[in-house]
Amino acid sequence: MTDPDPSINIEDLAEVGVYPSAAEAHEHGLVILAMRKPCWVLENGGGFGLFTETADLSAIRSEIQAYEAESLFPPPRRMPDDEPFRFSAGWAALAIWAVALIASFVWQIEHPSWTERGCSSSIGLVERGEWWRPVTAMFLHSDTPHLAGNLLGGAFFGTLVARSIGSLRAWPMILASGALGNTFTSLANWPEPFESVGASTAVFGALGILSGLGFASLLRHRLHLTPARVAAPVLGGVIVLGLMGGGAPDGRTDVLGHVLGFATGLVFGFLTGRLSPAGASVSGTVTEGHGGRI
Repeated sequence: MTDPDPSINIEDLAEVGVYPSAAEAHEHGLVILAMRKPCWVLENGGGFGLFTETADLSAIRSEIQAYEAESLFPPPRRMPDDEPFRFSAGWAALAIWAVALIASFVWQIEHPSWTERGCSSSIGLVERGEWWRPVTAMFLHSDTPHLAGNLLGGAFFGTLVARSIGSLRAWPMILASGALGNTFTSLANWPEPFESVGASTAVFGALGILSGLGFASLLRHRLHLTPARVAAPVLGGVIVLGLMGGGAPDGRTDVLGHVLGFATGLVFGFLTGRLSPAGASVSGTVTEGHGGRI
């Protein structure tokens, strides 16, 4: 605060307020100084008066009211557990996953029958009890572009999930989302024959996990956020799902598998975020002859 200028008559100043302590008067005085306006704190009977130039009084009182309102509802502090990326990207786990996909694709080329035996199949799973199909289907692909797309998508979303919850939790959860997405898709299509291959259910499962983690994190701060802001991670995930997994013109894309993989990942991510203060389908195509999905 500034010292009273002897040439200034205190009666020519405007009183901003009277405070019981000098500290409170100086606190509001700092607000005035931040506005680049002069002010004075003077003892006033049993308290401390805060004064300013008369012409500035209205603007200063408005600014102090805004300051007080902000002090009543401070923005939520970001706690260490709310940091979105607290872990390493888990490059070793990503490399293992990528090598497994590439090696399986090479094996497919050398042994074409493996595609038929390992694809996700509604008849095989439900009627013949071939339980492994939802898992093995994630490591089979129809062609090189199909494989490359899932490798890139998995690398992008997979590393984000790993950085959020750690690779040891991320990749089992991603693979479980993909396998369950394949399972639910087969059950939904049965008794009609349905076959698919590809890692896209797992890729969209990773996207769902990210959306679920974000939703759970914002839900903890819902008192400070609008409902639309709280739901933003889920809405954003749905938009990305629609853009990337909405289907190809040839009609061979397993859209239901993409949606169910995403939905499964969303549940996993939300539960992980709530229980832990941290917080396509991949179905691919089998062959043109089998009419499988990618």
